[in-house]
Amino acid sequence: MPKPFNVTIAYIITHVGLIFFTFPTYIIESTRQSHWMPILTAFLFHLVIVSVYLKGLSYFEGKNIVMILMGSHKIVAWVTLLPVLLNLLGVIILGVRANAEIVSIVCLANTPLWMLMLLLLLIPGYMVIGGGVKSLLRLALLLTFLFAIPLLFVIAASFQNIDWRYIFPLIPSAAAVNYLAHPSFYKSLFAFTGVFLLLGFFPSFAVVKMKSIFAGSLILLPIFLISVYVPILTLGEETALQLQYPYIFTVDTLEINWLMFDRVTVFLLMILLAFEFLFIAFTVWQIFYTIQTSLKNWNPLIIVSCVLLLVYIICLCIPDWKLVDQFFQWNTVLRIYVSVVTPSIIFILGRIHQKKINRELKSS
Repeated sequence: MPKPFNVTIAYIITHVGLIFFTFPTYIIESTRQSHWMPILTAFLFHLVIVSVYLKGLSYFEGKNIVMILMGSHKIVAWVTLLPVLLNLLGVIILGVRANAEIVSIVCLANTPLWMLMLLLLLIPGYMVIGGGVKSLLRLALLLTFLFAIPLLFVIAASFQNIDWRYIFPLIPSAAAVNYLAHPSFYKSLFAFTGVFLLLGFFPSFAVVKMKSIFAGSLILLPIFLISVYVPILTLGEETALQLQYPYIFTVDTLEINWLMFDRVTVFLLMILLAFEFLFIAFTVWQIFYTIQTSLKNWNPLIIVSCVLLLVYIICLCIPDWKLVDQFFQWNTVLRIYVSVVTPSIIFILGRIHQKKINRELKSS
């Protein structure tokens, strides 16, 4: 069984694949000062839901979220799992469509989007069918070994043109909390809530430790801050606010003559796409595992193919970035609902399960 280190590594790099693209855009849009506040608020929200989620899972040793819910009550199971499945489906749609747009803008402008989206689905689909979750966890270690140092190099290089004066004001005014009423703040939560459900699917396949996950989350915090503050410190807030992908644009301004790539952006994009492939594969696997557990007679290839086909058809129906952004907005309510309700239900079921065990021990 894979160790906690494998799970933590997978948790970190799947988050990294989500951070550098649209997350800085939404945070910069959400407030005009002290951008660390919405980041820290979202990060604390992330820690709370992960804590509740993992605590609930800890009451069911060796069982994953699907086993727990299916073993409780069918109505409770599907009231919980159906929104989860819809949310996971939305996550894949947004990931595939947004990444296809980014790849088209940065390096493959002449390649049709339908081809890019097809590749973004076929590769993760093959990863799921060909290996399963344990292979994906091993792949996470391999990707970390290959790309961690190059990614850190690009992040360090992105500080090349910063002006520290743009960091002020650090101390917020009373109006700084207005981000809580801004839709962009809630759209940015996808980077904090897109991966945590995966932890609930691991217990029957890998060891999950709360301390390891928290340590991984602390590693992610500076990356969240860097993705937002580097564009602001380099370009200024007003300019960064106008850009669709502020961090990617900032990296595109770097001049490193000895690098084998003509543009550092292409180098960064290759790394992030590798992480994004893994993220999409894990998300497809979660849907596949839930359906397979519920409908045991279905062929795995048919389940994965149907999921990929459905996602691909929906992606083809999204013509431009404006509709992608609207999709982010529409998905926000479901995302927050799943992020709050799912951990709460697992925690409540865990407490009930623990009390039942304690009563049985006392009676015996």
